Amino acid sequence: MPKEFHHIFESQDTDPSKIVDPVEIINTMIDLRIQLSELEEQIAKLQPAFFSACMLLNTDKISLERAIITRRLTPAQWTYSPHILQQLDLIKQLKQQFHQTHEPTSGRDITWVIKLLLMNS
Repeated sequence: MPKEFHHIFESQDTDPSKIVDPVEIINTMIDLRIQLSELEEQIAKLQPAFFSACMLLNTDKISLERAIITRRLTPAQWTYSPHILQQLDLIKQLKQQFHQTHEPTSGRDITWVIKLLLMNS
């Protein structure tokens, strides 16, 4: 955990009534999301070189001191016949009708979404 955020994690209680400065916590979350976004961008830029480096070693498993990297296949794809595609469309329609007439059994938890208002450089 970065030093600049350490005081927030130590001093805050999970009880909302004990939060001293909600704006500071929100701003800390925004700062962390910005850092995460920057890391994800760095990872995306490095990904092609990483894949090439793994391929050069020509093995299914790369064992290093800090990680084990294994080769996996992505999910397969099929071209379905028109009959199967019609059945999929029918199931989709039936599910939509069901959603309109029934309440969900789970998945309605409250969450907060952060939309970063930054320009990509």
